[in-house]
Amino acid sequence: MKKVLPGLLLVLVVLTSMCISDNPSSSSSPSTATETFTLDKAKFHFYMYGLATCPHCKKMKEDIPEFFGEEALTYYELQGNEHNGKMFEQLYEILGVTGVPVIGVFYEGKLYAIVNGEFPVDYADDLVEEAKKAEGVLFITDKTYLIPENQTEIINKLEYIFTNGEPSEV
Repeated sequence: MKKVLPGLLLVLVVLTSMCISDNPSSSSSPSTATETFTLDKAKFHFYMYGLATCPHCKKMKEDIPEFFGEEALTYYELQGNEHNGKMFEQLYEILGVTGVPVIGVFYEGKLYAIVNGEFPVDYADDLVEEAKKAEGVLFITDKTYLIPENQTEIINKLEYIFTNGEPSEV
């Protein structure tokens, strides 16, 4: 899992800069993104652990449904929800994440990427394509890691954590 993917450095730099940037115009417009988006948007689903008070969570809760449709996001509030808190603890144990949002990017029902932080949603197809090429699940935080597809026990546990929280209103 500690293997950095050289081909994803560019994606990581862009994602990181988007998360750090205070300039809202730094994200791609939906019309431009639609022209370059290669996968079927209807086959994406995002599961997100977050906090209502987090500005990055708020932005992702707006951007994902706007780009992919209202049904594309399942949101799990951590504040005041013991079950979601326990699920998030498992993410911490496996991945070491401590901040939110933590977003599982699924395509055709399969986990392809986990992003810790805010990211431009029109890059979701790139994340899936890169994960397919790398034959694993991408974990993007301050660095990019690969969980190889032969680590089925870990990947199955992560898929379970992302699909079995208690949904909250988006």
